[in-house]
Amino acid sequence: MDYKTLPFISKVKENQQAFGEKVIAIAADLNILPHWLMIVMNNESGINSRIKNPYGSATGLIQFTEATAKDLGTTTAALKLMSNVEQLDFVKKYFTKYGYYKKIKDMPDTYLAVFFPKALYEGDDYSFPSWAVKANPIFDINKDGILTKREFKEYVKNKYSSFIPKKAVEELEVKKKVK
Repeated sequence: MDYKTLPFISKVKENQQAFGEKVIAIAADLNILPHWLMIVMNNESGINSRIKNPYGSATGLIQFTEATAKDLGTTTAALKLMSNVEQLDFVKKYFTKYGYYKKIKDMPDTYLAVFFPKALYEGDDYSFPSWAVKANPIFDINKDGILTKREFKEYVKNKYSSFIPKKAVEELEVKKKVK
């Protein structure tokens, strides 16, 4: 796969080729599509490894919290100083350390692993806590103040499906069946 075909790769201003190729390699190791990782990183940080959320400690490509960073063997301050390519090692470590990659079946699951990982282990009727809905009202499609996993997945699919080639999804499904 050519890294230039990844969605949002044009937002990567430093180390673009190395970054894109590493995203592809990480996705292959996790048995997911690199498009999915790029979409999550774009939504979380605009694919900016140095960005910090002004309302908390969340920093970097997938908005690592301080607690998560420490659990992964680093700090948000250290993550902020890393190059985008170096920080990808912690993106991979995040997905592998907690085993989230084993639960991912599609793009919405990839995003759930970052946004609210507990929901990966719940059914589609699972309701997110009210604080998560208040902080992320965009996902509440019907604007009823309740966000279910089904609704979250529907929003993500509707917004991002055009960024994911159908052929890539089909090839991944075949690959997963072979394993």
